[in-house]
Amino acid sequence: MRVVILGSGVVGVTSAWYLSQAGHDVTVIDRESGPAQETSAANAGQISPGYAAPWAAPGVPLKAIKWMFQRHAPLAVRLDGTPFQLKWMWQMLRNCDTRHYMENKGRMVRLAEYSRDCLKTLRAATGIEYEGRQ
Repeated sequence: MRVVILGSGVVGVTSAWYLSQAGHDVTVIDRESGPAQETSAANAGQISPGYAAPWAAPGVPLKAIKWMFQRHAPLAVRLDGTPFQLKWMWQMLRNCDTRHYMENKGRMVRLAEYSRDCLKTLRAATGIEYEGRQ
């Protein structure tokens, strides 16, 4: 299969590598002259699967109301009243209890740990080096 990846940041390049390893014909397109020159260049480069946590958490609904009136809020939602948005907001609200938060956090941590393991595999297979510590 021929696949086009838009963006040569960390996600784009690693996706391209894994797709190529699976036998796909991959082309990466980026508006910059080289890889990792935008988001990946300024995203702190932190790989910390233990810090994965969902936004839908106990206490967030009240905080979100306060954030609506802040210019630089950590979570911003532009209310448009569309059925899609209302459904999304209702589902998020339903997940803001402790039980759902813990379930979703566990899922996110497992996914983050899997991603970390995939990165280790990629580094071992390609010899890519970067500064990092555990």
